This record gives sequence, C-alpha cells and structure tokens, in this order.
Amino acid sequence: MKKYDLVVIGAGSGGLVAATTANRKGLKVALLEKNKIGGECTHYGCIPSKAFLHSAKIYKVTKHLKENYGLGGIQVSGKLNFATVMEQVDSIVQEVYKHETPIIFEKQGIDVYVNSSGAKFLDKNNIAIGDEVLNFKYAVICTGSSPQKVNVSVGKEVEFLHNENFWSIRELPESIIFIGGGVISAELGQALARFGSKVTILDRNPRILKPVDDDAAKIIIDIFKKEEIKIICSAELKGVRKEIATTFVSYFQDGKEKEISAKSIFLAAGRHPNVFDLDLEKSGVEFSENGIKTNSYLQTSTPHIYACGDVATYPKFTHTASYQANSVIENILNGNKKENDLSALPWAIFTEPEIAHVGLSEKEAREKFGNEISVFKVDANIDRFITDRNTIGFLKVIFNSKNLVIGADAIGAHAGEWIQILTVAINNKIPAENFADTIFAYPTYSEIVKKAFTRFLRTKE
Repeated sequence: MKKYDLVVIGAGSGGLVAATTANRKGLKVALLEKNKIGGECTHYGCIPSKAFLHSAKIYKVTKHLKENYGLGGIQVSGKLNFATVMEQVDSIVQEVYKHETPIIFEKQGIDVYVNSSGAKFLDKNNIAIGDEVLNFKYAVICTGSSPQKVNVSVGKEVEFLHNENFWSIRELPESIIFIGGGVISAELGQALARFGSKVTILDRNPRILKPVDDDAAKIIIDIFKKEEIKIICSAELKGVRKEIATTFVSYFQDGKEKEISAKSIFLAAGRHPNVFDLDLEKSGVEFSENGIKTNSYLQTSTPHIYACGDVATYPKFTHTASYQANSVIENILNGNKKENDLSALPWAIFTEPEIAHVGLSEKEAREKFGNEISVFKVDANIDRFITDRNTIGFLKVIFNSKNLVIGADAIGAHAGEWIQILTVAINNKIPAENFADTIFAYPTYSEIVKKAFTRFLRTKE
C-alpha cells in the first residue's frame, strides 16, 4: 500500500491546481483520474467550444466583408467543410492536452493514476483505483459534473447530442433542437446557426439565459432572432421520439401540447455532480444528488476530506474550481483560515457579442441596499467599438453610497475581458475616484470602464 499526504480525485481544472499546488508546497501527492487528464474544460467544454465559436465568427465575417470592413473587392468562394472545422477544433484540444499528459505531472513528482474504473473510497483514509490501494492523510474530491438527463418519455431510437459527444460529429446538423436555454445552447446554437443549421432553443423558463441581466438578455435575444434562431420559452418538455431520420420533441406551452421536429437533438438541460461512483458512503462524506456538502472552508463532513468545483458548488465554472482548489490547499496546510468567498466571481458567456457579469446584479443590489445604490450605464459606442463596427452593447456598473463598485453587467465585444477590471475594483474596494484618475490606453475596448467611472462622477458634481 502506498501512502500519501494528499490524494486528489479528478484531474480537471480543480484537481490539477490542487495537485500541482500541494506538490510545490512539499506534500507527497497522488492524482487520480477516470478518463483523460484535463477534464471537462480541456476535452469537452471551454477549449473545444471557444475554438468552435471562433471558427463560426470568422465564417460570419467572410459574409460581410464589404458592408462592415470596406473589403468589397475580395471574394470568398467555396463550400463550408464542417468536418474540417471539427478537425481543427480537435487539433486545438490536442495542442492544449499535450501540456497536461500524465508524464508532465509525473516529472514534477506527482504520482498519476488513470483507470477507467475510477477511484473508489474503501474507508476514511484509503482509496482504490484499479488494482492500487492508496492511503492518505488528506483528500480533495474534484470529480466535476456531467450532462443532466431528462426525466421524460424518450424513444429507444433517440440519440442525444451533448457537450461530450458533440465534438465527434463531422457532419453539420441540417436542423437541431437544443433542450435547455443556458450557456451551452446559446454559444453552440449561435455558432451552428452561422454555419447553416436551422436552430431551435426550447426552454422551460420565461426566457433563455435566466441568470443574465434583463437588458443584456434582450439584446442577445434580438440578435439570435435576426440570425434566425427560433426560441421557444415557458415550454415544459413532455417527450422525445424518433421516426426514421427525424426526431420529434413534444412539450406543453400555455396549457397546450405542441410538437417540433429536427434532425438532431442537443441535450443541454443542466449538469449533475459526479458523486455516485465514488463509494462516498464508506468515507463518511455527506452528499446528495445536488453534490457534496461542504462548509465555508470547502471541508466535507469528514474533516480531512475536502471538495471543490462542480461536484460541490453551484457556479460551475473552470475558474471557480481553480480558485477553490488553491483555497483547499491553503486550508490543509495552514488550518481552516481561507473561506470560500465567491461574492466577486466573474463569469462570461462567449456569444457574439459576449456577455459578462461580476458581483451583485442590479436586482440583488436594490433588494439589499435599496435607494443607497447608483446604477450607471455606458453604451458601447466609444471610439474603439466604432472603429471595429462593434457598437452593440453596454457596461452597467452598480455603485454603493461610498462610490465603490458592488456589481457590474456587460454585453459587447470582448466583454469577458473588460469585466475583469470591475472584478479588481470590487476585490480591492477601489473607489470610483481612483479609477477616474487612472490612465487607460487609447483606443481600447477596456476604456469603456474608465468612461463609466468618469461619467458617473460627473453626475455627483
């Protein structure tokens, strides 16, 4: 039996950060993985989707060279080869993965165990993977999440696409229905529509992208409609069946049963934590179908076992898992001193235009502080946006009575980049006056942040 200071179960973003950080701090570490190192983000999520979106964006640009860029003399010919697009996406995934292979971490001194049977707890201090049994002082569970299944009638012949198997297809879906109106549907739906698929998004909520600011949601929904994406909301899924090469989706809306059809169906109805194949009962770790229960230090009901990322947290982002993994190692080494503070967690949706958020929403801020807040909005019509024909969007910043940022929502070109500046402002409690005195390079997209601060302060004069 091999003994370790720390075993890390799951080699996604959280697991890799936990293992490498602990190793650098001098702990003897074992990294356990069921599939490929890199996890969801590298192989099925962030990396392939962003590569795919970028290709779709470039494809769209080629259709508007004259009106948007003054390149009327250039002709783009030929037919889209979707297989080539997907091969390009795969090559990018492999390029990232070559920096995450087992040998990379073994050279750092981390023992890596990869076995399709996965890791299974034997008791509170021992875990098995394959034929190996490992003894540990501490453990971190970072097993992530998987696509949520639907609890409705599904015909035997129905084959769902989801974010894991989608990357293996090589033919552009002629038509496709996304079940669920979240981030995956928005990003991949827009990309497929641009490549030529007939896209429908079916959502049970009153509108798609439920967590998004109302003003930002209106803009992106209008854009989707212009790009001929059909959106069906307040629709409760009833069943899915297949006849020959067509799949039919039935749903209830306004008290009536309705039906739509498409060649392909993409299941994007949420995600469920990967907790049920770990034999967690033997470890004493408390869990449910909603994930592993942790305290504010990410400690489970078994004190020397911690959990982070999708398996234990609702905001299921790669950067959430990475942040929490660092916190876990700090708590293991120094006692539980670092709490899991996600109050200034930024996130972005990589549609075109991008959508981003950090801190409190306008609604949350009003509920918490009432009339003590100020909401200031700057439209994306400043110089760099104008030069690049990217004037759709805005930045909305929420200030408290001390002129400190407590939240922000954004939609526009590269919004995921300039929301980071607001994150710094929140985390460091930087008043608007300080940002107004900061020099921003001109002309840049991030200059919209400076405009928000300077124009807001003028209203105070």
